[in-house]
Amino acid sequence: MQIERVEVRLLSLPMREAFGAAHGTVQRREITVLRVQTDEGHGWGECAALTEATYSDEHAAGAFDLLADTLLPRLMGHRLDAAAALHRLGDVPGNPMAKAAVEMALLDVALRSAGRPLAAWLAEAGGLPATIPAGAVVGLGSPAEVTDRVAALAAEGFGRVKIKIAPGHDRAVVAAVRARCPGLDLHADANGSYHAADLALLASLGDEGLGALEQPFPPDQPEWAAELVAASARSGLMVVADEAAVDLAAVQDLQRRQALRGVAVKPSRLGGLAAARALHGWSCAAGLALTAGGMVETGLGRHALAALAALPGFTLTGDVSPARRWLAADPWPDLAMADGRIEVPSAPGVAPDPDPDVLAHHTIARAEL
Repeated sequence: MQIERVEVRLLSLPMREAFGAAHGTVQRREITVLRVQTDEGHGWGECAALTEATYSDEHAAGAFDLLADTLLPRLMGHRLDAAAALHRLGDVPGNPMAKAAVEMALLDVALRSAGRPLAAWLAEAGGLPATIPAGAVVGLGSPAEVTDRVAALAAEGFGRVKIKIAPGHDRAVVAAVRARCPGLDLHADANGSYHAADLALLASLGDEGLGALEQPFPPDQPEWAAELVAASARSGLMVVADEAAVDLAAVQDLQRRQALRGVAVKPSRLGGLAAARALHGWSCAAGLALTAGGMVETGLGRHALAALAALPGFTLTGDVSPARRWLAADPWPDLAMADGRIEVPSAPGVAPDPDPDVLAHHTIARAEL
């Protein structure tokens, strides 16, 4: 397709409440989105980089500048599909989240033109479920605060809730939630905040009823993760790589070291949906458990995540919940949820178009090429 015009926007969206994790607290969601106009139609892409460079070295405002000044000018006027665009951007090192936004937008164009939903493109062949289990995430807080939030989500129909933990906010929180919600599928995410000295404590969380633990240690400490995998064999605690799973090669290395039992698949961190699909295929063949990981996206990113989570092999319920759980305003239509299940998007493309008035109201920077 011929890329004719691109519009990049930096949005500032209000949160319903602050969302805390070991790497920081999100008070207001800044996020970069882009619209690509081609000779075949238009498409939208979202860069999931957070407001601050805490989860990774990318952040929303930096991605806005990089897309407008460096990445998108390389594509203007060329005939490219999503894969060719990523190849052309290969001379710019790193920045997988910004590049993933470009891929999403061009995929959106192609899929809309072909009348094909994203979920069908990801699956390539075979049937897909109409709905998938919904999973929610709760930020850091006291045992009482977290337990109240989790219980409310369970009452709404969420069968899996993942809680954020960090040193000093772990065993007591898990025990309190488990006592209040004994039948809930309970996961935790440490965002790499623990040390080797915490191994025994983390292993004991499986005995408290925790089903899965994401990224307990920093990504550059796979030997600690391998020790935890071995120590958790009896309890069945699923040790899941998140920040450490930056690409397929990294996951293959972790699997060789026996430093994980599952993978949180995040298209944005991997550099796009095609890379996520490739990691999914290899991980399924290797016998690893999979979960779809979220990044506090808008409805646009949520649609893409739900399509990904519909693939077979996602045996751990992922972070697939409506964006309205945390965003008080969102330009994009949200995911549909009923009876604890999310409807897999089936319309052509990635997601419906945003509301132009809401989009304009929350735009704090805009660039057009």
